[in-house]
Amino acid sequence: MLIELEKARTRKNVVRIFREELDGPDSWSDGFIVDANEEMVLLQLVDDSVRLNGYQILFLEDISDFAHPAPFNDFQKRVLALREEEVMDPEVELDDLAVLLMDISEEFGLVTLHREEVEPDSCEIGRVVRADAVTYELEEIGSDARWFDDSFEYDLYDITRIEFGGAYEEALMIANEDMGEDSYELSDEYPDDQRVDNE
Repeated sequence: MLIELEKARTRKNVVRIFREELDGPDSWSDGFIVDANEEMVLLQLVDDSVRLNGYQILFLEDISDFAHPAPFNDFQKRVLALREEEVMDPEVELDDLAVLLMDISEEFGLVTLHREEVEPDSCEIGRVVRADAVTYELEEIGSDARWFDDSFEYDLYDITRIEFGGAYEEALMIANEDMGEDSYELSDEYPDDQRVDNE
């Protein structure tokens, strides 16, 4: 699989990646391969409006199939060219998961973390403030764009999908920065709807 992913990267084609066990047969990711190793693949996503919309990191062990090129590769590439949108390397290293999370948080401000095998219907968004070989500590931001006033610890290898640099993360940061002194939650208890639901 790694060889085929590298071919797609070299040819600058859109790929369609499936993770049937986690997502079901009718869900996929379309994007350009930016980097890959024996454990992970980094995509720059092409969304439904045919725009580049952030980055996604998937684990090769979860990938059930992928199409290269993607079904609408020529159309997507043409529209992106007409819009003058170009694939950009975020320059994050895939070699160490803990270091990767810290780097993304530092460079992009927010990272979206999915733990679909333990929490299939939700994800966490925030900045990783500490990570080691086993766990990571996340300062989370709610769907109201306010930081929780506490951080939370999770198991590192429960992560099944990583996203960053997209329009939603940007929207949260813009709204949070505009709040000034109100940018943090003050409650000790967080209602369930503050966590971000998977779409």
